[in-house]
Amino acid sequence: MAENAVPLMPERTAKAAALAYVLPALGFGLPTPFVLWHLVRTLELPMTPFGFRSHAGPFEVLGRDRFVALGFVLMVSCLVDAIAGIWLWRGQRRGAIVGFAATPLTLLMAYGFAFPFLLAAIPIRIALTAFAWPRLR
Repeated sequence: MAENAVPLMPERTAKAAALAYVLPALGFGLPTPFVLWHLVRTLELPMTPFGFRSHAGPFEVLGRDRFVALGFVLMVSCLVDAIAGIWLWRGQRRGAIVGFAATPLTLLMAYGFAFPFLLAAIPIRIALTAFAWPRLR
């Protein structure tokens, strides 16, 4: 290790893990009501500025009503992830427990709505949370 390198301390790791929970939760949870509202009004998913349909993934084949219901599940999942992140930011072990417990649902939502960035955040947040675990209270 270089002389000026600062080791990643568990306290900092907990904050990084918290951000790995909160930022994707905000990024995917906040737009979802608007996407669902657009879908209900127009019967199609809105286009993103990047040229693809927002939230378009395997869940589309389930039909509009089930898709909307799963959109609400996504919002709840994002809320749980955000709460876990807030608790991790405070150094509370319950944030890690809730985060670990919520991960399978987050994984399913990320796959079903085709969110590759959320899929990429999952192993990062798991690793950071596991590393911070001994210092959480």
